[in-house]
Amino acid sequence: MPIRPARPEDAALLPAIERSAGALFRGVAGLEWIADDDAMSDAAHQRLIAQGTSWVAQTDAGQLCGFLAAEAFGDDLHVWELAVDAGHQRKGVGRQLVRAALQHALRAGMHAVTLTTFRDVAWNAAWYARLGFQPDPALPGSRLHEVLQAEARHGLPAQRRVAMRLPVGRGA
Repeated sequence: MPIRPARPEDAALLPAIERSAGALFRGVAGLEWIADDDAMSDAAHQRLIAQGTSWVAQTDAGQLCGFLAAEAFGDDLHVWELAVDAGHQRKGVGRQLVRAALQHALRAGMHAVTLTTFRDVAWNAAWYARLGFQPDPALPGSRLHEVLQAEARHGLPAQRRVAMRLPVGRGA
């Protein structure tokens, strides 16, 4: 599946992919509401696309079927969202998108790729662990701690969330 940097005109198509991917949460006790939660805004997508830290997966027919939206924070590239539409899941698309982010981080001289995810949802922390991500302690005062705190304010259950880190050059 071809992976390429996202372009400004892609931003309008990405919320539908996020909603398709998010539908899986309808089957996760206590997290069903996520399936109907707001998708990342067009403005947020445009900002990350302009920074060159957003990638899309494209079918051979040219349709977008997945994306990874990230942002640089010092020596880290933080993944805000990774989504693959329901019809293209379990085909390695997510792994390819993570590889694109890792390659970008390596070229940019970054030290790690970071993210936050659910520790108890099979396609979240366990999947990232298979790619080489490890839990990060997210100590108070750290950027990842602040991200987890902001997520909790948005309604994500803090006890189910985990910050993860993958040193550049060690996985995916």
